[in-house]
Amino acid sequence: MSQKIAFAGAGNMGGAILRGLLNSGYNPKDILFYEPFEKTAKPVEELGAVRYADFGKMANDANVVFLCVKPQVFKAVAGEWSASAKGKVTSKPEIISIMAGVSRAKIIDALDFEHGDVVRVMPNLPLTVGKGAIAIATDGVSAESLETAKTLLSTVGVTVTVGENLIDAVTGLSGSAPAYVFEFIEGLVRGGVKMGLTRPVAMQLTLATIEGSVELLKKSGKDTGELSAMVSSPAGTTIAGVQVLEDAGFRGTLMHTVEAATLRSQALGK
Repeated sequence: MSQKIAFAGAGNMGGAILRGLLNSGYNPKDILFYEPFEKTAKPVEELGAVRYADFGKMANDANVVFLCVKPQVFKAVAGEWSASAKGKVTSKPEIISIMAGVSRAKIIDALDFEHGDVVRVMPNLPLTVGKGAIAIATDGVSAESLETAKTLLSTVGVTVTVGENLIDAVTGLSGSAPAYVFEFIEGLVRGGVKMGLTRPVAMQLTLATIEGSVELLKKSGKDTGELSAMVSSPAGTTIAGVQVLEDAGFRGTLMHTVEAATLRSQALGK
């Protein structure tokens, strides 16, 4: 019998994982979802995924259920889900949560129906193009359940395993960092425009430079400091630009940015 994968919520992140599974060859009839908002649900239905109007019926038909709602609304919807599932769920599906800040213990406590392992994961938005970074928390989870989570999520990105106490830090770094990267790109593009380049040319140069730099870092075996030094000739243009970054506290600002997002993730779970 084929494995049935269900999604409670099919918005940005849930929808991206769902699409990643479909793109990797999963049968649409094996992808189930519960999504009350018609505008969000319709394009997912058009992909062939099976929509349910009742969470409990979906959970009973599933081997794995992804929880893909915002952490701010989890307490409210968990009660609805549990009421819907009462007396219906006998299959004990594995639960995989992508919610920031909501601990495994709180998820187990809130979902008042029979289920299998609960696994916390933290993905990021690039999984929509199959280039995600996904951390999986290992605490209290069986090897079999971890392998299931890895297998499913490896279709949309690179997976790593961490202790649950580090999931908030993952949220502050890779979970939130796509936004930081987009802000960085926008700053470089605007700098090029300020100096006379057209926006399309500045964007093309910026993206090619970032893609090339990342590939060089991956393949060179050198660390970031060594590679930066290779570009920074004595008394040259690059070191003049690097001086501005140093004066502005660029690296320190990024460190504070990751810290702020981490602390916010921790606050969401309280």
